[in-house]
Amino acid sequence: MALTANRELNRYVDQELRSFGVAASEHIYKGALVGFDRTSGFVRPYAAGDTFAGIAYEEIDNSAGQGGDLSIRLYTQGDFILTVNGAVQNLAGAAVYASNDDLMTAVPSGNLTPAGILIAVVGSNLGIVRIRPFLASSIEHVVQTSIAGSTSAATTHVVLTTQHAIRIVSVQVLYLTPPDQGALDVGFSVADPDDIVNNFNLATLSANAIQAMTLAGRDVTAGVSLLARVGQASSNAGAGGIVTIRYVELP
Repeated sequence: MALTANRELNRYVDQELRSFGVAASEHIYKGALVGFDRTSGFVRPYAAGDTFAGIAYEEIDNSAGQGGDLSIRLYTQGDFILTVNGAVQNLAGAAVYASNDDLMTAVPSGNLTPAGILIAVVGSNLGIVRIRPFLASSIEHVVQTSIAGSTSAATTHVVLTTQHAIRIVSVQVLYLTPPDQGALDVGFSVADPDDIVNNFNLATLSANAIQAMTLAGRDVTAGVSLLARVGQASSNAGAGGIVTIRYVELP
């Protein structure tokens, strides 16, 4: 119903601490990285695939409880010194990813979500991280392009042209009908675009099944075109091919 008069809303002034219900049978230790279990909507020690929620301000043991029986206060903002695998100073300003409840990484993978920004490196695999819950939705980009093969020659398709340096998170391929032969390369070298994905055998695909591909590289400089090249098929070029790339911009 639309408003017909003024109203006053309760609002939060201090954003540092927030309280969240703890998932069933979970024990969260003080200082742990914490994520939202997407199935239950409650928080737990961060696990791959969770949405990053914050850092535990306190220990809460809900091992014997149901979801939401106990609540925990989390830091939802601030700069923290954390273990960050792969942290190097030239990545200052780039996203880092929660890996488990004790570890972050500067190298993304398909099921890890951004958890903050690397501010500085202060030791071997040790960095200052400005935590940013729900960061994934604001910095991660997805691009898709249709790909079509041929029985007469290889085909090349432009996926995107970078405006800034980017880091690839994942590359996936899907065919409604896979080709009977041919390899997929993804990269930015015009003569041989295999910098990101090298020689993935398309004939191994199942119909209408998404396949994540092993990455040969992740970083792409600004001002280049990212290409997908489909190798020549034999007698069936396939149909309904699509490549999906997830990436984040680098500073």
